[in-house]
Amino acid sequence: MAALFAAARPAAVRSVSNSLRLVGCHHRSNSNISAIDSFISDLVDNKKLKWKVLNSRHRNGQAKAAEELPKESTLDRDPATVLPRTSFNLSGLFTELTQNPLVVNISSMDIPQVDHLIETALAEQNEGDVRLLLQQIVQYRKIPSSAVVDKVLRHVAGLADTDRLAGLIELFTSRSVGKDTVATPVQRFDHYKAWCLWKTGNTLKSLESFREIAKHSRPEDRFLVDQILRELIDETIGKKSEAVLLAVMGLCEYCLTELRHEFPICYVWEKSFHSTWHSDQEAARTLFDRHDALRVAISKRVSNLCYKLLYDNNVEKVYQLMEHFLKHDMKPECTHILIRLFDYQYWRKNLRGCSEIMQNAVDLDIALPELYNRRLLELLLGRAALDPSVTGASKKSIVAKTRKYELKF
Repeated sequence: MAALFAAARPAAVRSVSNSLRLVGCHHRSNSNISAIDSFISDLVDNKKLKWKVLNSRHRNGQAKAAEELPKESTLDRDPATVLPRTSFNLSGLFTELTQNPLVVNISSMDIPQVDHLIETALAEQNEGDVRLLLQQIVQYRKIPSSAVVDKVLRHVAGLADTDRLAGLIELFTSRSVGKDTVATPVQRFDHYKAWCLWKTGNTLKSLESFREIAKHSRPEDRFLVDQILRELIDETIGKKSEAVLLAVMGLCEYCLTELRHEFPICYVWEKSFHSTWHSDQEAARTLFDRHDALRVAISKRVSNLCYKLLYDNNVEKVYQLMEHFLKHDMKPECTHILIRLFDYQYWRKNLRGCSEIMQNAVDLDIALPELYNRRLLELLLGRAALDPSVTGASKKSIVAKTRKYELKF
């Protein structure tokens, strides 16, 4: 018995020691998890408190000493006291941080930082932040880069805020224009003043200002003016009265005839041509018949026009465009339009549509390439009847291959 007891005693001791070791490891692992969880919660609470203090400091304009901030750590706590912990809510924290108003002071910032703040506020359409940033720009005379200046002035002019626009232009022109140089209308930002007049409802005065700006602008400055005119035309076609449309077209005709600048009249013609209003379509027809330079410019873009119209399945508009060219005996442009129409119907296997296009070509004495005669025959007789090789390939594909099986019994 003594021998048996002596032999069993080491095994029992080892089992008891292993059990105690496992209990100790489990207790330590639980303690480590609790410590990490408590540390993360304290860190999040301290960050939230620090953000609130900094926000209130900037908002009130008072500099608080750093020692006033409460400093809490897990080392100063009494391990016997257990404090209630709040649950971590990421969405609530994000909402609380993002709903605070802008408290940034740009007086010590660089120009790229100011540009980034303004572009972000404009992209998010946050009017409150934009207003605060513009106030600080005027207060600290922080002038952004040229690209951001254009965005800011266009935004303010679009809001029809005349007073703020005048203050910003006065600040920005001090950098862009020297004392001894004569400023152009674009350098004086007159195009944004005219755009602000348009937004306030002074239509005729605004168009007269645009006429003077275009007259005295350099060719390299007309791109900025064209961007404003493009928005002006978009707000006119199909939205304003016929009198306003005729006034806008008069400005575009002046740019074409006097300045040899064709973009405005081409754009107003295209928008009027696509309009659903009959008066706009008649105005487009009048412009097309009146100006030979416009017809030449449109003929250079006929391929792009046909592509956009056919992409929207607007075949009727393509025929109207061909009528415009036929009226002035512009056969090459009509040939190009008929080819585009034939391709559109051919890839849809529309035999009737292709036959009508070929008949129109014959009636108008327009010769299409031989390729389109062959394509019409393919639709009439079928592709398999014209190409024996296609027939053989199709038969081979139709005949099913016999599967071979090897039986092992």
